[in-house]
Order: sequence, then structure tokens, then C-alpha cells
Amino acid sequence: MSSTATRLTSFALIAAMEEDLREAITTAANDHDDPAALFGTERFEKTQQRRSREGHGSSSPTISALVPYLDFADSYEVLTKIKDRLPESRTTSLALFAPHLGRVTQIRNRVAHTRPMEIDDLAIIHDVAKDICASSSEDWPKVCETLRHLESDPSYVLGLTISLVSDPDDAPLHNLPAPEFDETGFFGRRKEVDRIKKAIKGAYPVVSILGDGGIGKTSVALKAAYELLDDPKNQFDAFVWVTAKATILTVNEIERISGAIENSLGLFASAAEQLGGVRAAQAGDPIAEVLSYLEHFRVLLILDNLETVLDQRLREFLLDLPMGSKVIVTSRIGLGIENPVSLDPLSDDESTRLLRALARVRGVKPLQTMSGPPIARMVKAMKGHPAYIRWFVAGVQAGQRPEELLHNNELVLDFCMSNVYGYLPDEAKAVLRSMQVLPGRRSQAELAFFNDYTASAIQSSLLELMKTNFVQMQGASVGQTSETTYELTDFGKQYLDKRHAVQAAERSRFENRSKQLVSLGITLQAESTASPYDSNTIDIRGPGDFSVARLLREALRRYEHGHFDAALASCREGQKLAPGYHEPWRVEALIQAARRDTSSANAAYERAHEIAPDSPTLNYLYGAFLVDEAMNLELGLSLLQKAALAEQVPPSVIIQIAWAHIQLSDYESAMASASHALSLRPTAYEGATALTMGLRAAFYRVEQTLTAGQTGAAVEMIESAAELAENGNVEMLTGEATDRLLQLSEVSADLSEKAEENYLATSCGIFTSRLRDRLRSIDPSLLNRRIGAIKNVHQEKMFGFLHSWGRDYFFHLSDLQSEQEWEYLAPGVGVAFTPDEQNVRGPRATDIRWLG
Repeated sequence: MSSTATRLTSFALIAAMEEDLREAITTAANDHDDPAALFGTERFEKTQQRRSREGHGSSSPTISALVPYLDFADSYEVLTKIKDRLPESRTTSLALFAPHLGRVTQIRNRVAHTRPMEIDDLAIIHDVAKDICASSSEDWPKVCETLRHLESDPSYVLGLTISLVSDPDDAPLHNLPAPEFDETGFFGRRKEVDRIKKAIKGAYPVVSILGDGGIGKTSVALKAAYELLDDPKNQFDAFVWVTAKATILTVNEIERISGAIENSLGLFASAAEQLGGVRAAQAGDPIAEVLSYLEHFRVLLILDNLETVLDQRLREFLLDLPMGSKVIVTSRIGLGIENPVSLDPLSDDESTRLLRALARVRGVKPLQTMSGPPIARMVKAMKGHPAYIRWFVAGVQAGQRPEELLHNNELVLDFCMSNVYGYLPDEAKAVLRSMQVLPGRRSQAELAFFNDYTASAIQSSLLELMKTNFVQMQGASVGQTSETTYELTDFGKQYLDKRHAVQAAERSRFENRSKQLVSLGITLQAESTASPYDSNTIDIRGPGDFSVARLLREALRRYEHGHFDAALASCREGQKLAPGYHEPWRVEALIQAARRDTSSANAAYERAHEIAPDSPTLNYLYGAFLVDEAMNLELGLSLLQKAALAEQVPPSVIIQIAWAHIQLSDYESAMASASHALSLRPTAYEGATALTMGLRAAFYRVEQTLTAGQTGAAVEMIESAAELAENGNVEMLTGEATDRLLQLSEVSADLSEKAEENYLATSCGIFTSRLRDRLRSIDPSLLNRRIGAIKNVHQEKMFGFLHSWGRDYFFHLSDLQSEQEWEYLAPGVGVAFTPDEQNVRGPRATDIRWLG
């Protein structure tokens, strides 16, 4: 197993430290010392076992015979036991050494057992060696000699072979390679490594590590595998590493690896050989052979660079994995059947650390001496790709100018991205081209519009692109909700612009589609601003909604022409494209309500409200629906009141609140709401509606209080009704409002005659005059109308009689102002009408309005 210069240099310094420590023990000990007493029983037995493994069988070895089998930590502990025998200089230098003992021991174990190096391992060992050598060069002769040798010829370590005293590695059988990142040590990616380990320890049979070429997938897989290997709770009998890596990036070219695995059968043959030897690899069916081993033993199989051998056999193999064994995959392309862990580029800080570490280890002086700002600019240009950074440092080391390497980076782009692009279907490539022409974050709906795709087609294409890491997915806040957006990765865009530029005709088509969308969006946004509470207005949160709003506008057009199914289909398409946008559900609710499917309408409103619970417009429309359909009056009122908290609430919202209060028999609140609506400068129609609601509520409240024997409360309500009528403009007092005035004036006149208290009787007389004066100011002929009650109705013959002022009046269906009110006429129901006393057949009621 090959070792890097970093690992060998660390070994050279650690070996020198151990040799000096052992020499100090040999010098301080006496020949008559008892090794067991000097070392301690456990340490004595351990050194004996190590010695016997080398074939030395003496049953009573001397101290000098056992000292070579003390490791670093053992030697330090023995010296501390006999520190009273040591010279003062040695004691002082050991004291300097003490704070670093734990870290140095960990580094020593990583070197001895071929475990991944950390980024500062060599720096720590080197600094400790310099400190102890400076404190007492006589006590650390081997360390000082090694430091001098490294300064004069650092390459001499390449001829060394790592051989440190150690006990047998009790880790499971494995063929994990020496980590490629030893040169600088592993750093960063802690969350990703922990996530991979957690997934492997859990229920997931396959975990994939996805990312661009050179992003660090292999390094992360190796780090996770080594940590799982050393985990005391490790569940595997064996760790098997197989790589399908086919190319290597050098300064000047992408080199093909001789004998690289080229298909999935070659991959399985290699895995079978690792598990069962050459005979297993030569078996008839290597896939069956590997599955057999995975069934009988708990194996963690790591398949590296899988994108070079992707085929259906591989997918079927992963779907057939037996219980107990697991697979880690590194690939530039997702499989769609695994638990994926995507690797993002390194941060600028991490990239800077990697670049400086490489420059230091490789002795690249131009980069070592470069100041912070130029390094920061270079790091930003390399987009956090470790392979790019390594290639860049190697190029500078070979004598190339940094700026030339950053400008002419086609080679590294090809290495990282070209294998992936070829796997993409044509539909996904078209989406990439639209994102090249129209850069920035884009929603599914926008991309669907640019490419003229359905929701299913754009989602399928984006899934393919997400597997290849050409595109990154992000959450974006839109108002009070969030929306998923998609954007080309920096590396992906660089590669596409240099290798797959968009042709002029297609570029022009995408740009024109974008202009169409923006133009339509501006129109829709203007409509939304002008009439936000109109049910036919689309609520636009921002440019990302333009394309879905276009679909909803089409849905409303179809709805207006009675094409309900087609309208709902447009809503469903919008829901798929923008699941975090409430308007596709709100428009569906409108259409379902028009179809009289109130259950579906309510479900759609509920979904819209879950998405945008604080939208004033939605709260108004949903609340109005619940009140008008009498489905949930309390919730409806609550939503309407929430809508009324908006800064510029229109009169229509307050009027709907008045109606909700009437439905809930809270007539005083209804009166208050009607009065409030009149103060908001309503249109003539809104004012007429507000007055109608207020006067209707007033009459209902008067009836309610009189039934309860509360004459005083009834009189107060009549006074409030008179004030409401006087505050409203004359042109707003039309229709039912005038008949309610007449109705209240008759009740008031009756009370003025019957009230036992003079004050109440006098007040009612005044209120009667005020109400009639208001009617007179509207139209004097209104005083000719009467209030009566239905006596009987002959439904089949469509006529009936009503009673008023002690007389019965005949009426026919044709005498109603609205024939739709016929179904509401029943004995006892109140009505307003104009009497025809001159009718030859007897008194007749005309121009009848149902008052309930």
C-alpha cells in the first residue's frame, strides 16, 4: 500500500521521537531493575507479546530487550515513572511534550494503522519536534537529526517504509486504500460523513455520495468507511472497496487508467475477487457470486466512480441486496433507488486552507508567499472544487502562471463534467439551455413555460439534472411562504458555456418567451393591485408566480365559458408546478363552488389556507364562502375579521362581516359593521348593501328584543336604525333598504301607541317621523307601500293571499319583484308590497318583496 510524503514525513519524526524516548529509558534504567516493576504489569505483558510475535522466546527478557517494543505512549509513561533518574533538561523537555501527548498519540496511531490523516497532523508533529529539539538538542538527538535531514532533503522520506511498534489491527477484514487526501489531511465535510455513517447504521441498504467530478466523493467515502471500520459497534465482517475510476486529471491532460473497469460485469468480477479470490472472480456469474457472499457475511461494499459502469444489471443488483450487507456508492449520477448525500463545493475558507496546505506540502513558493487578497480571488474562481484546486497548484508547481490556469480551465471542466452530460436525455439538455440563456434562480413553473413543458415533463427533467449536479435546488422565500427554485451550479454553467453554447435561434426563442412572461406578469400584477379582493383577480407574490398565474387566468376564462373540467385541469397543472403557491387551490375552490360541489370547494380552500394563512384576500374569500354556504359560520367570521386587519381594508370585507353577524344572530355587531362600512367611502353599490344589511339587522334585533319583553332595547335599536339611514347617502337607500325603513317605521308607530312609558312612546313617535321623512326624501311614493304577512299560498296555481292593516290582498307569482323569491313564501313570512285598492276583483298586492 503506497504512502504519501505527508504520512512518511510524519512517520520519520514520530519514529525519531520514539527512538529518543527509548534511548532515555535504556540510559536511566539499571541492569538489576525488574522489567515488570519498571514497566508495570500490563505494559510488561504487552511488550513480551510483541517480542514473541517476532520469534523471540526468552521467558525472562531484560529491560534492554523489551524497550524496543515500547510504543510512543508506553515510552513516555515509563519515563514519567523514573523522572527522578532523568537529567533536568530531559524533565524540562518532557514537560514541554506533555500537553501534546494525546494528539501526537492519535497521529501516531493513524500513521501506524494506515488511517486517514487530518489536515494539521504533520504541522502538529513538526511543531512538537521543533519545540523539544530547541529545548534540549542533547536529549533528542534523533529528532534533531531528522529535522536537519528534512530541511536539507525532504524527499528522502520517500525511501522509507512505515514500521512502528503496534499491536495487531483488530479491525475487520478490509482492502480500503490509503486515502488520497493524506497529502493535506482530511478536513471539512463533517456533517456529510456523519450523515453517511448514520444512514449505513440505519435501515438504508444503499447510500450514494453524489457530486461533480473532483468534488471529493471518494475522499468522503473513504473517511466514512475508515471511521466505520474503527467503530467499536461496527456491524460488518468485511469492508470491500472496488473502484471503476477510469481517468486521472494531470496538469496537461486527462489520462486514461490502464486496465480500468469498463462495465458492471468487470466491477462485480473485481468485487468477487476481493471477497473470494481469483477463483471467485472467474466464476460463471460474478453478480450471483457477490450476492452470495453478501448474504452469508455482513459486508460493506464500497463502489467508487460508479457513473462509468451504470447499467440495468447494476440497478438490479442493488435492488437484490440481502439483509445485513450494505453498499456505499460514489457517482456523478444518482441512481434513484438510494439514499443520496450530495456534496456541495468547499467554502471559500476551506478552499483557501486546501490551497495553502498543498502549496506548503509541495513547496510551491509562488503560492506560499502570495498575500491573502490574490489567494481569495483565485479561490473564488475555482468554485470550491478540490480537483480544480489540486490541478491549479500542480500547474503552478510545473511553472505555469496562475492567471493562465484560471483562464484556460477547459481541461478541468471536461474532467469534472463531460462524463455526466452524455447521460442526459434531450429534454433535460433543453432545460439546461434555457437556464444558460436565462440565468438565476428559476421556479419549476418558469422553466416549464420557457420550454413549453407540462408539469410532469419539467419535473422529470429536473430530477435527471439533480442527479447529475448540473443544477442545484434551493428554497426561496416568497412573501410568507417558501418556494423551491433551481439554478445552474457555477461549475456546470462554466462547462456548458465553454463546451455547449446555445445557438442564436434557440437563444432568441428563450429570450422571447421570457419577455412574454414578464409582460403578462406586469399586467396581472397591476390587476392584483387594483382589485385585490375580486375573486377573478390572481394574487401575485412576485415574478416567480407569473407563469402559474398565466395558467390560472386561462382557468378563469374556461370557467366563465362553462368549461369547468378544462378549468380545473389548468388549476391542477398549476398545483403541480407550484405546490407552495395558494392561488391554484383558491381558483379551484371558486370553480368547485360554481359547480355546487361545496365539499371539494371547501377542501381546496383549506389547502390554500394552509399555504397562505395570513393572506387578507384569501381569508376574505374563504370566509365569505363559509358564511354564504353556512358551512362554518364561526370560522368564516374569524377569517373575515382576520382579513379586516389589513391596512387598506375595503368596505366589501366589512359588509361580509355584517352578513356573518346576521347569520349568527348577533344583530348589534352587524349594525356596527354596517356603520363602519359606510365610513370607508364605499361605492354606491357597496353603500346600498351596507345599509340593507344594517337595517335588516336592526329589524331582526327589534323583533328579538320585543319577543323578550325588552321594549327599551327595541326603541334604542330603532333610533340606531334612523341614524344609520340618515348617515347613508340618499342614492344608496334603494331596494330592500327602503322596505326595511318602512318596516321599522310601522313597528315604531305601533310602539308609540302601545308603550306604557310616556318617554318611550314619545321617542317612538319621533323616530317614526324621522324614518318616514327619510323615505319621503328618497321617493314620496314609498310611503304608499305597506308591510304585511303571507296568509296562504297555492303553489300549484301560483297565487296566494297576504294580510295587512286588517285586510287580505290577493297576489300572483307575477306580482313579485323577483320570481325567485316564490319558494320562500310561506304563511307568516313578512313582505313589503304596493296595494292596488282599485282592482276590480278586489284588493291586490303588487311589487312584492320578501322580507323574511
